[in-house]
Amino acid sequence: LTARSLPSIQSDERLQSLLNHLSHSYIGPDYTVQKNTGKISLEQIDALAVKSFPPCMRQLHRALRDSHHLRHGGRMQYGLFLKGIGLTLEQALEFWKKEFIRGKVDADKFDKGYAYSIRHSYGKEGRRTDYTPYSCMKIIMSNPPGQGDYHGCPFRHSDPELLKQKLQSYKIPPSGISQILELVKGMHYQLACQKYFELTHDVDDIGFSLNHPNQYFTESQRLLSGGREPKKELNNSGNSQQKNNSQESMNSNSTPTSSNATADSELEGLEACFTED
Repeated sequence: LTARSLPSIQSDERLQSLLNHLSHSYIGPDYTVQKNTGKISLEQIDALAVKSFPPCMRQLHRALRDSHHLRHGGRMQYGLFLKGIGLTLEQALEFWKKEFIRGKVDADKFDKGYAYSIRHSYGKEGRRTDYTPYSCMKIIMSNPPGQGDYHGCPFRHSDPELLKQKLQSYKIPPSGISQILELVKGMHYQLACQKYFELTHDVDDIGFSLNHPNQYFTESQRLLSGGREPKKELNNSGNSQQKNNSQESMNSNSTPTSSNATADSELEGLEACFTED
C-alpha cells in the first residue's frame, strides 16, 4: 500500500520534507543482528547475487566485480547489505580488499583508508555505532546516483530502456518485463521489485510486502531452501489483512521517533567516512 501511495504524493513539493524523513524512518526489522552471521562464505556471494539478491544489490555486485571499485554511495549501500546477510567484519575486510587491489587501489592505501570505513560501519571505530542496512524507502527516496554511480534503486533511478535491457540479461520473460515496466511507469517501484521476485522464484504471489533488500534476501533463501511455502493465491481476507498491516506500518512511519533522529545523525557520521572515491 505504501508503494501504491507514492505516485500521488511524490510530486507534491509540500510533502518532500516528510518524505525525506520517512526514507529514514523504516521501523521494520533492522537486520543488524543475523542468526547466520559468519555462515556465508565469500565464495558463495557470486551465486547468491544471482539467485537471492534484489536487483539493487545484484547491480552493485556486478559493478564491483567488473570495475573492482565502487564509489562511496555504492560502498555504503552494498557494504551494509552484506553485513546484514551475515558477513563478519573480518570477511568484509577480506572481500573488499581482494576486490579493490585488483583495481587501482594498492594494499597500503586500502588498509589506511577504506578499511577504517568498513570497521566504522561495523561499530568498531568512531562513535562505535552498529549501522543498519538501508531500507527500500531510504534507497528510493534519498541520495540519487550520479554519473559513475551504481547505487540506488534500478526501478526508480534507471532509464526504462536500460532497465529493460538489464531485465533481459537476467532472463526475465518478455511478458514479465512488460509487467515490471508498467509498474515502474506508474512509480510503483517496490511492487516492481516484488514482481521481479515472483518471476525469478516462480511464484504467483510472494505473500508479503517487500520493504527491505535484506528482507528480499531472507525470503529468497527461505523459499529456495524449502523453509517457506510459496503462495499461489491469496483470499480476500488475506489481501485485506495484508493491506491493513501495510497501512498500520505506513501510519507508524509517519510519526518521527527520537531513535530515528539519532540514527539519521549517526548515519551522517558514517557517510563522512565513505567520501573518498
